[in-house]
Amino acid sequence: MRLAVEARELRMTFVSGWFRKRKTEALRGLNVSVPLGGFWGILGPNGAGKTTFLSILANLLTPDEGEVLILGKEIRAHAMELRQRINLSSGHANFLWSMTVRENLEYYTMLYGLSAKRRHKRIEELLHLFDLRDFARVRFDELSTGTKQKLSLAKALLNEPELLLLDEPTVGLDPDVARRIRELIQRLHQERRTTILMTTHNMKEAETLCEQVAIIKDGTIKAIGRPQDLKRDLRLGDTILITFRGSLPASSLEGLAGIYDFQTTDSTCRIMVDDHRERLPQILDLFIGQRVFIHDLRIQESDLEDVFMAFTR
Repeated sequence: MRLAVEARELRMTFVSGWFRKRKTEALRGLNVSVPLGGFWGILGPNGAGKTTFLSILANLLTPDEGEVLILGKEIRAHAMELRQRINLSSGHANFLWSMTVRENLEYYTMLYGLSAKRRHKRIEELLHLFDLRDFARVRFDELSTGTKQKLSLAKALLNEPELLLLDEPTVGLDPDVARRIRELIQRLHQERRTTILMTTHNMKEAETLCEQVAIIKDGTIKAIGRPQDLKRDLRLGDTILITFRGSLPASSLEGLAGIYDFQTTDSTCRIMVDDHRERLPQILDLFIGQRVFIHDLRIQESDLEDVFMAFTR
């Protein structure tokens, strides 16, 4: 399997203060391998090391210890080449305040070494993609938060990166703007198979977009996997609530695959399963076979937030 990112034993300590220096260990032997073309979420509480990790991958910080390979190449030995192949977008967009949207994009295309012809074409493509044409001549300090974030994402795509790093791309945005940005990110991954690493505190966003998630706490990886697999491993499961009429022997539920626990009364049944999508058909078949009439059926799904809390509390 080809890897886009391979980080081994990353350690990073920040020192603050003057007379009484304080050391903060941001990363403590972090290891992670991300396959080429993957879409991963990097999740963790504040101060867990997420932004530090992305900054190291973007070659903005140098770790105290450890090794980083980006697209198969050691990041420090091939820094100039890799800067042309990766990009970073922060949820706290910060550009030259007195320059317009177009001027900021032109500035960054020159930094990335795009030719004059290619610069013009790429800027026009991104202004169209992010609905920024009406703001092309508007100064950065006059833009709304949502439009600033669109500019940040447009900048991150100027060099058509093979690895895209997104640090909380929808933080502080109105729900409608956040939804449109999520759709753009998802389309980018689906159409171009760009490798994407995204930090976010929005668990629904991560569960919707990311193929895999890595949960960081105290500078180390606590868990990696697909959200549904992590839920199953933690036995969080889903709960099926059924109100019925008739006689349902409690023993009839025993031995059914994927059932963690169940409770029954004269008219209600509460069943915890690993995945309701897989287990509901067999449960309904059981009720039908027992000639039990179902009045109401409700499902309470566990989600990525439950996984997050289990690993970080």
